[in-house]
Amino acid sequence: MFPSPVPAPAPPRPYSVSELLAEVGQSLRTSWRDISVVGEISRWEIRGGHGYFSLKDRSGCLSAIIFASDLRRVPFQPRAGQEIVVRGSLDLWAPQGKFQIKAVGIEPVGAGALQLAFEQLKEKLAAEGLFEKSRKRPIPMLPNRIAIVTSPDGAAIRDILNVVRRRFDGLSITIYPARVQGSGAAAEIAEGIRAFSKQGGFDVLIVARGGGSAEDLAAFNDERVARALAASRIPTISAVGHETDWTISDFVADLRAATPSAAAEQVVAKKEELRRRVTGAGSRIRRAMTVFLSGRRGDLAKLSRAEGLLAFRYRLREKRERVIQSRAALASTLERRPAEYAGRVARALEALRAFPRRAELARKRDGVESRQSHLARAMARTIERGRGRLSGAADKLQLVSPLAVLARGYAVAYREGGSSPLLSPSEVRIGDRIRVRVSEGQISAVVGERGSALRRRRTADPAGESVTRFGALGPLFEEDE
Repeated sequence: MFPSPVPAPAPPRPYSVSELLAEVGQSLRTSWRDISVVGEISRWEIRGGHGYFSLKDRSGCLSAIIFASDLRRVPFQPRAGQEIVVRGSLDLWAPQGKFQIKAVGIEPVGAGALQLAFEQLKEKLAAEGLFEKSRKRPIPMLPNRIAIVTSPDGAAIRDILNVVRRRFDGLSITIYPARVQGSGAAAEIAEGIRAFSKQGGFDVLIVARGGGSAEDLAAFNDERVARALAASRIPTISAVGHETDWTISDFVADLRAATPSAAAEQVVAKKEELRRRVTGAGSRIRRAMTVFLSGRRGDLAKLSRAEGLLAFRYRLREKRERVIQSRAALASTLERRPAEYAGRVARALEALRAFPRRAELARKRDGVESRQSHLARAMARTIERGRGRLSGAADKLQLVSPLAVLARGYAVAYREGGSSPLLSPSEVRIGDRIRVRVSEGQISAVVGERGSALRRRRTADPAGESVTRFGALGPLFEEDE
């Protein structure tokens, strides 16, 4: 007989990936719904207002997320490298199967969250120059209008009013009611500062509250309040907490007062003290003026006896005499002016009387112009006739001109250096130099021979005129036998 086989156990029901992730996530959220984990931030980034970071220690790393609504409640700025305590619940992000902690609060290890936030904001504003002494404005010695941002029900406003009434009653005080602690306090304080700055007309602005814990003073460590104080157009005083308490407002304001009462004392001086200071200043001024005037009187006495002053008297006398002479010359000139003006008027009247004769000038000018035109035409005709006669005379003269004869081939001889023409060969000797004038110039020649007198005969020109012609010439200027 063989033993019967033992049946194998049934395999577990297979899960889908989504079912497994959902069941594990539900188990984590149920079993680990409220835990705290300490670790160092290895990376930090903001996406869509949410904070994504990782917590690590020596041997492990855990992803974490904090949603925007929870992140706004964290008073400090988380940074990589900070050691923190994260409170929240474990969760599994199904799309990536990623194990993480969903944080609802973050606290720094060591220093408290408020102290860390204070140091971070102080460092940031100092780097921007909001704490520089160069931007601090002086507080008026005796302001007429005082603006105060504080709670109307707190002890701070009562302390300020008591001090102001005791030291200098009658000043104008305007209060902007604002919460000075708790949620929304920082926004109301910043809004009050901006409202006073926008309205204007105030000499000084006080931000005040009484003492309290760090949590009570947190509103005055808010960045919104600090920037409102820095942007205020009114000189500001921060009077927050006790003498040992320091807030961001104290660093940014133009003046820091240890307490609200101290702020009132610094702003408003005692009336009796002011009166005493004014009286003392008046006495010092009178004594100084007495000494000054006494010294100036002595200087004046010395100058009155000085030679320079005597010389000034002489110069003054000389100037006075010049003024008298100038005045006499001016009077004489003014006396002559009427006669000169009368002569001008007489000449003007004479010109007016001659005006009718001047009126005839236009008519006479027309007559002169007409005669001138007639004379010009007559002269033109006369000149034209004269030009015609001159042209005729020139033609006749051309006919009898010796040059015209020369142009027909004849020549005229002159003794060298003489101006009379040679008419006979006997007037020259062989070897004499003569000039022969032809139509287009002259010729220099030397007499080589002399001839007898030329025979002339009269012939009839084909035109019917009688012309004297010369017979044939023998050798030029042959000698007579």
